[in-house]
Amino acid sequence: MILSDTLLNYLTIGVIIFLGLFVALWISLIIWAYRDMRSRSRDLFAQVLTILVVTLLPVIGILIYLILRPAETLSEAFERSLLEESLLQEIEKKSHCPGCSRHVQSRWQACPYCHVRLKQACVNCQELVEMQWTICPYCTAEQPPVVPPPVPANEVDAYDSTYLPSEPVDGILEYEEDDPTSWTISD
Repeated sequence: MILSDTLLNYLTIGVIIFLGLFVALWISLIIWAYRDMRSRSRDLFAQVLTILVVTLLPVIGILIYLILRPAETLSEAFERSLLEESLLQEIEKKSHCPGCSRHVQSRWQACPYCHVRLKQACVNCQELVEMQWTICPYCTAEQPPVVPPPVPANEVDAYDSTYLPSEPVDGILEYEEDDPTSWTISD
């Protein structure tokens, strides 16, 4: 009898320890599932539903949650969107001509379509530099200021108001049929 009482006491202590560990595991799974769902969704309903499923169905609930939870966390989704945005910006960074908006290569000095100057060669090292730069980033040589080519007095660009006359013009402004942007003054 003494042996059976002692064995019963040990068995009771073992069951209590096992139940305590099971309850601790169960509570930790509830906390983990809530934190995991909070990192995966901002939806309050989904967070509460996760707690209820894991709480009411101790072992099965965590399996159901693992099957139904969102595939990526909010931070992973944010990183993915940043990556997509950077790829889009990289695609948009492809050079285009300011004159005709066609794609041009980064090493071209002039647009082959509309003949607009895109870059100039450095006076010292001959590397290509942007037209508006006053110093070469490769050799730090100062660059001469770029002066736009003069526009003939009898031609006016229809899209640029800086070349329109400020006073009335004697004669008629006409444009050539093959080039509607080229205006000439006729008597």
